[in-house]
Amino acid sequence: MEYGNIAQWFAGAVTFSAVVVALFKDSVARRYRRPKLEISIRPEPPDCAKNFLSYEVQRTAYTYVTATVFYLRLWVVNHGRGRAEKVQVYAANLSRKAADGSFRRVESFLPMNLRWSHGPPPPLGPEIFADGISAGMGKHCDLAHMVDPKSTAEVGESRPDVEVGIPTLALDLEVAPNSRNHVVAPGTYRLDLRIAASNCAPIARTVEIAVTGKWFDEEARMFADGLGVKIVD
Repeated sequence: MEYGNIAQWFAGAVTFSAVVVALFKDSVARRYRRPKLEISIRPEPPDCAKNFLSYEVQRTAYTYVTATVFYLRLWVVNHGRGRAEKVQVYAANLSRKAADGSFRRVESFLPMNLRWSHGPPPPLGPEIFADGISAGMGKHCDLAHMVDPKSTAEVGESRPDVEVGIPTLALDLEVAPNSRNHVVAPGTYRLDLRIAASNCAPIARTVEIAVTGKWFDEEARMFADGLGVKIVD
C-alpha cells in the first residue's frame, strides 16, 4: 500500500471518529452522569419519629389542640453522578395480608403521589415534586402517620370499622380523599411505589407496613410493638 493511500485512510478514520464523537458525546455524557435513585427506611429516627400535631377543633369555641403523632418517612437518595430533577414518589397500589398469608389488592385505594417531608404549608404546599436531589444527597418523603387514637376522629382519620381507641394509619398522599380511603385499619399492608425523576427512569419498590392496633407513647416501644415498616424488594 502506498504512503498516500495510508495517509488518506488515516485521515478518513480520524474524520469518521470525530463525527462519531460529535454525534454521541452528549448521549454518553448524559448516560455517565445520570442520576440513580434508591429508597430506604429504618423504624427509628430520623426516618420514623415521634412528633406533635396541632389542629383546630370546635368545642365551646374554636380551640387549638396538640396531639402526639408518629411519622414514617422514606429516605430517597441519589447514588448517581448527576442531579435528579423533579423527583416524585408515586403510590401505585395498596394490598392487605389475608388470613391465608397472601396479599390482596385494596380496591378502594386511590393511586397518587406521596408528599415530601418538611415542605411548605398550604397554600404553597404540599410539595409533590422535589425540585432536585444532587448526586450523593437525599431527601425525606412522608409515607404515613399515626395520630394518638384519642384525636383520630377530630383530625378526620377514623374509620367506621375500627373501634374508638384503636389507632389507624393515614397514608400521606398528595390529597386526602373525602372517602378516607387513605386511612387503613390494623393489619399488614404492602404499598407498591414508583420513584422517578424527569431525567431518570422509574424504579419499583414495595414497602410493608404492620399496623398492630396498639398505641404506645414511648417512641422505641411504638416502633417495636405498635408500628413496623420495611422494604420487601
